[in-house]
Amino acid sequence: MTYRARRLAVGGARLLFADMHPNLRWNDGVLRISRMISRHHVVAGGRGLLLMPSVFAHKPAPPLGPDEPPMLAYPSRGVATLWAAAPPPDRHALGELLGAPKARLLLLLAEPLPTVEVARRLRVTPSAVSQHLRVLHATGLVSRARDGRQVLYRRTPLGDDLVRA
Repeated sequence: MTYRARRLAVGGARLLFADMHPNLRWNDGVLRISRMISRHHVVAGGRGLLLMPSVFAHKPAPPLGPDEPPMLAYPSRGVATLWAAAPPPDRHALGELLGAPKARLLLLLAEPLPTVEVARRLRVTPSAVSQHLRVLHATGLVSRARDGRQVLYRRTPLGDDLVRA
């Protein structure tokens, strides 16, 4: 929309419609749309022209009938990767974001585990695990719950989302 507004401000209607679509032509105050299914004329008559960019339009679409208000739906610029499939996740990105120890810890906490069990599985000291768990808990990526004499840690839904992404 900003692009079209700039084109209108710089060069008037001629420049506005010049690169909108090959089927559009502006000439002597008349906007013509070639290769349309219907054949009707919509007179603006001082009512203006509503321009509606659409990611769903593949060619310009005028009002459905001659009595409708003047409007033009046209293919939007800059759809970029809107219709493209998402790229596959980078397996190393989580480690780059959190650091390898915290990433391994977050991946391990799909089930509730106490600190000593996490340390045993990762082959590190419980104090090292505790330091990382403190950070992950403070950021909302893991939750903790007391179970008797031990504290169990588990990924939160936010942690699950991060691991899945």
